[in-house]
Amino acid sequence: MKLLFLLTIIFSFTLTIHSQVDTTALQKNLYDVLEDATTDKEGVEYYDMIEYLMQNKIAVNTASISDLMRIPNIDRQSATAIIKHRNLFGGIKNESDLRLAEGISDELIDKIIPFLIFDDVKEISFFDSINKSLEAIDFTLRTRGIYDLQQDQAFKNDEYHGSSLKFYNRFVLSKDNNIRVGVLTEKDPGEKSLNDFTTFHFYAHDIGIIKNFVAGDFLFEFGQGLALWSRYSTGKGIETVEILPRNSKGIIPYLSSDENMFLRGIALQSSYNNLNFYAFYSSRNLDGSIDQSTNQITSIRLDGLHRDSSEVAHQRIVNEKLLGVSADYTFGEIGSIGFLYYNSTFGNDFQHSSILDPSGNSFDFLAGNYNFSYNKFYFSGEAAYNKISLATINSIEIVVDKNFSLLFSYRNYPYDYWSLHSNGFGEKDGTQNESGFYSGLKWRTNYGNFSFYYDQFKYPIGDEKLPLSIKGIEFLIYYSVKLFRDTEFRLRYTNQLKESVAALNGAYGVVSKRNDNLRTELLYKLSKFVQMRSRIEFVKIYPTTISESENGLLIFQDVKYEPTASLNFSGRIVFFQTESYDSRVYEFENDLTGVMSNPALYGDGMRWYLVARYSTSFGLSLSMKYSELIKPNEKTMGSGDTFINSNVDNRLSFQLDFQF
Repeated sequence: MKLLFLLTIIFSFTLTIHSQVDTTALQKNLYDVLEDATTDKEGVEYYDMIEYLMQNKIAVNTASISDLMRIPNIDRQSATAIIKHRNLFGGIKNESDLRLAEGISDELIDKIIPFLIFDDVKEISFFDSINKSLEAIDFTLRTRGIYDLQQDQAFKNDEYHGSSLKFYNRFVLSKDNNIRVGVLTEKDPGEKSLNDFTTFHFYAHDIGIIKNFVAGDFLFEFGQGLALWSRYSTGKGIETVEILPRNSKGIIPYLSSDENMFLRGIALQSSYNNLNFYAFYSSRNLDGSIDQSTNQITSIRLDGLHRDSSEVAHQRIVNEKLLGVSADYTFGEIGSIGFLYYNSTFGNDFQHSSILDPSGNSFDFLAGNYNFSYNKFYFSGEAAYNKISLATINSIEIVVDKNFSLLFSYRNYPYDYWSLHSNGFGEKDGTQNESGFYSGLKWRTNYGNFSFYYDQFKYPIGDEKLPLSIKGIEFLIYYSVKLFRDTEFRLRYTNQLKESVAALNGAYGVVSKRNDNLRTELLYKLSKFVQMRSRIEFVKIYPTTISESENGLLIFQDVKYEPTASLNFSGRIVFFQTESYDSRVYEFENDLTGVMSNPALYGDGMRWYLVARYSTSFGLSLSMKYSELIKPNEKTMGSGDTFINSNVDNRLSFQLDFQF
């Protein structure tokens, strides 16, 4: 309360009630993208970033091409079409006007609408916001608790310092989209302190010549992510063409519960006409392991867990200082170029124990990117140099019309290119030891929409045990059609043939493994209050010289009931059967706002959950989720610290959102 009072005095603002972010639209927007782009990952950081962009909508009648390209899924061609339509007709008054813009599909407009505002918005400077003491500010609070009702063996043995409750709190103060103060704390199960992890920032917009300023925690995105990017980005999935080029967002205030790879310090952006200049500095202590005999870093730990003495001993012991500058210049509707330089210095040298490991403690990165269009052709790419090798990605998109487009992209990430903060497009995480050629197609017809991609990839160093190159191919076919106004059918087939290194008769060799996945879905409405989703999914793993063939099956039924605008329920029942973890299946779940999970299911069993949300007229929202995993043919689940002496694993979650 003292903090709230102090902030109120500092800004001298009067409180009024403001409408909340449309979390239903947010969930719908992210569901399909994240379902294909994540596996066991929760995707929390990506969700929080999208929510931030929805809270800070872009004024379509004053936005530049660069502003519009901060929106997920939009490309330069679509951003240019919006600007041309706006200039030709003197503005875009509403969604209907936007749908008249030539060259933009209704499907894309549905995706970008939550990020746009059509009112004529007059730019207000930071100092004007301070002086307008009678105007309102927004205070938002989110509190969440998640509790596993069945205790793991580690909790029963009192191996962890804290309780099994996962506890989350987030507080945000914002004003005119020009001022934002945010604080987030989180405690994972087993951790002792309620603020084991804390992140915070102060953000200001339009301070004289400074367009954006952040003090505290932030992200920085550049180009296509080869040198510097946020931890999360979407990968291969049903968005076969829209995934490239990526739209870098520059400086982004950070307020997510992912404890890794954000920056902590100061960042600023200065703009003059079409030129943007960025400078940033960060100093953070990371979780890691240090060899006591050599005093060298042996690993950076990314799980963020500090539950027992061993994990606490690795907490924040590796210091990293990062200093960098960046600039980009936009040539109107034609395109843009940018460059980036930064230095990352660690408090200790890295232990170079394998060919893929970094060595030394100081790393310099120089990168350049481009994005240009000519007629129906759109060229983009980035090159990043680490004083040892050059990583590159180059793409061309061919937009025949708004219904048919092609994408071709080639990437080459050398084995000796390493960056802790890179996140380039590829088959695996990181931007190292991979080359590949990707082709994508999207075709909208009167008989449905078709998407296709084919990706060929190779790892120059297959494994430390056998340093030979290994390769693989993957393709996807996706089809969706509206059978009736409120009924949609979807079909998705993926095939992957991938080599790996394995032990063969006491020696290491290369084996090929083929996986097939076939998914059918039907989405339909029973009434204006009831929506349904039905899915059947098959997984097949073909036999190799060291493994047998396996099969997997998943069937689920979703129900969403929304009797009023303020009250809704959603539930799912899932049946699954797989022969082992290798043939596991995934089902991306509806959850509490801000929680995104895609758990792996294997063995024989069922899972079900129920989510309820209620919103009041005065800014208070309450939500709850109960989930249960049942394996009737088992007596126990898990092993070691995660052992549960039951064939039922259930979880209860509560959340409160308050905006005032």
